[in-house]
Amino acid sequence: MKLLGGLWLAASFLAPALAQDIRAERDQLAARIQAHPEDYDATYRFVRVTTELRDYEAGIGALERLLMFNPQLSRARKELGFLYARLGAWEVAAEHLKAAKAAGDLDPLQTAQIDAQLPDIEKRTQTSRLSVRMHVGLRGQSNANYFPVGNLFQVGGIGLASNAPAKADLNSFQLIQAAHEYEFGGQRGDRLETRITGYATQQFNLPQYSVMLFSATTGPRFFVPQTVFSNLSVRPYITGAVSMLGSNNYLNTGGAGASVRAGFGPDAWLEPGAEWRGLWVDPGRNVFGVPPYATLSTLATGDVVTGYVSGSYRVLDGVRLDGRVAYSRANAGYAAQSSDQVDVQTMVRFEVDPPHPMIARRWTIAPYARFTNLAFDTANILVNPFVARHDTAWNYGVMLDAPVTDVFGFAGNIEFMRNDSNIPNFKMHNVAVSFGPTAKF
Repeated sequence: MKLLGGLWLAASFLAPALAQDIRAERDQLAARIQAHPEDYDATYRFVRVTTELRDYEAGIGALERLLMFNPQLSRARKELGFLYARLGAWEVAAEHLKAAKAAGDLDPLQTAQIDAQLPDIEKRTQTSRLSVRMHVGLRGQSNANYFPVGNLFQVGGIGLASNAPAKADLNSFQLIQAAHEYEFGGQRGDRLETRITGYATQQFNLPQYSVMLFSATTGPRFFVPQTVFSNLSVRPYITGAVSMLGSNNYLNTGGAGASVRAGFGPDAWLEPGAEWRGLWVDPGRNVFGVPPYATLSTLATGDVVTGYVSGSYRVLDGVRLDGRVAYSRANAGYAAQSSDQVDVQTMVRFEVDPPHPMIARRWTIAPYARFTNLAFDTANILVNPFVARHDTAWNYGVMLDAPVTDVFGFAGNIEFMRNDSNIPNFKMHNVAVSFGPTAKF
């Protein structure tokens, strides 16, 4: 848990100190443009500073004053469009950006910035909107067969050593994510939200560990008017997934859930929810009357009930904290696979300027960590008849999202995984590195 807390504490301590310096500069610039409203450079710097502090209204006010003095300032209109987009005023934002571009006097960099973001902003004004992201590439793993540390196993409580150690491998991967929203109409913004994910890997030397996953979630989101929150919505949904391991169907799930999202201005939200899923896991061939997957897998046929809380907070314009805490209760047909699981995830997203000024979109560097505590109800007689399995797992790493154009870019990830268990069969370390091109539409 120390690493999870460290990510949050680092952002919590550094952000206020940085914000204090930015606020001091904001006050100096405010005095400057009050005395010299014709100082365009000071106004644009004031807008940049107030945007970093998430005081979008102050930046909008400064730009509106500039346009009152000189309505032909295309750069001011461009900046105004981007600020309205941050507030979710998509139609007004699109109008300002299109007017700024139509004037024809912006430099190539400013035009590229509009071209990179205007399609997404215009899409948000549509009744039916579809977004698709694709990511392909190569991934290398130090322990692709997920072999235990020390090559040790327990079978019936007796320790055995294996001559087949952990094996490194490369694989190709393909990821596609689609998000669709359909507005029902009316002032509240009620809509149908659908999310679909497809993922596949092809191991070069260990094809039995290749995986394929298809999952989907859909349900309406209803907004509750006149609350103390900036946005309060309720979303019931249905969900399901199908997966393959090697050439065999391994796991199928289906279920339903509901969540409530509360918005705290444009920069923060909190969403608690609950979900039920039925699971079917391919049992394989029985060993002494017990399916082997029920012995070795953390998943087994049965059902899972999960309660969770997700949240996000933008500390500064270029720094966002994301987090999720969940508790799951799994009830399996095989009693030794019934379990309780606690899962904690956190990520800090840093948006940085790209290395070349003609790359119009900012890049994202995101360190993250995940902690999982998994405890089974009873001992598994085929592994250890006297000890119920208890695992604590860590995943931590850093992700990079580097758009190059409004459509194409690159993404990469470095991750270390460690699973500690009271049974040696399940102690495992793995280092994974992935990289490849992305495309979004």
